[in-house]
Amino acid sequence: MSYSKLYFGKELSTLTYEDIENFFFNEKDESNKIEFKSYYDQDEKNHKEKLNGVIRAICALLNSEGGIVIWGAPIGQSVANKKEKIFKGALSPSKILIEKDSFISKVADLITPSPKGIYFQPIEKNGEYVYVIEIEKSFYSPHQFRNIYYMRMDGQTKPAPHHFIEALFRKVTFPKLEGYIIIDSIETNGQNYIMQISNMIFNKSKLQNEHEIYYRVLLTVGRYANFNHYTGNDKIYTSNGFELMNLNAKSTLYYNEPYSNTETIIINPNDLIKRNYECQILFFFGGKQSPLMISKYKLRINNIHVKDTNDLIISMEENRYTYETQELPDKERMKLIIGR
Repeated sequence: MSYSKLYFGKELSTLTYEDIENFFFNEKDESNKIEFKSYYDQDEKNHKEKLNGVIRAICALLNSEGGIVIWGAPIGQSVANKKEKIFKGALSPSKILIEKDSFISKVADLITPSPKGIYFQPIEKNGEYVYVIEIEKSFYSPHQFRNIYYMRMDGQTKPAPHHFIEALFRKVTFPKLEGYIIIDSIETNGQNYIMQISNMIFNKSKLQNEHEIYYRVLLTVGRYANFNHYTGNDKIYTSNGFELMNLNAKSTLYYNEPYSNTETIIINPNDLIKRNYECQILFFFGGKQSPLMISKYKLRINNIHVKDTNDLIISMEENRYTYETQELPDKERMKLIIGR
């Protein structure tokens, strides 16, 4: 569900400062799906405290039904005969610009287990910023922030009671896997580029082991050096050397225990020239209980003499469910497949 669409009638990326101002033209109440954070909250003395308050709210929404946080909302006002504050009028923006990647990284570091489905939109006007954060309902709750579980209850963020946490733990139905491609090295033998990569899979669920780990790694340029040479039974090199499959890489994957595999790839420079020196690596992975996931990497290989091989990566999209990356809606995609 797009909460931005629900509350504003627009997607998060298209929101303007005027949209937020207009939203608070009439008084608004918080609910279990929306929280308003003033940047000038008197109980929060500095930017770090303000940021922690926002992350607490995110943690609570992850443990509930998801929702939206508006940071820079009007200062809450108490009214007679009403327990909750109301929010109306002028916004309370920040003069501090928070970069999207920096914010998401901070949230991933401070909330355990590391969450997915958090979208952060800075909105600027005259050097002042309001931040709108959309949070999807989490498949991996309960989450905690600084060793405390939070939830949304009666329109407020509160520490979660023990019975609520127990219920959330019982709700978890599959482990959380994360998969990464590492560019270990790249060099030349005079004719071709020789690139070494590692694919790694982690189980990030503390209370659930995963079984029958499998993966595929596809290349758009280059061929696996083991193609037509590998004699083992565990890995399969197909598609003329462009694809590696391992259908049972590890029987059991425990919490934070990495599975790792290293491969050598031979790249013809002429193939790179035809593709403007760009190539992709697609890493599909999953397990017996886990949905199929994908990590995508786009590389630009026009200079192999780099100090840090990570500089070859010009874009990446890691640990997404494959259904989230479908370019066509399900009905259209099935129509193309079955022809009706």
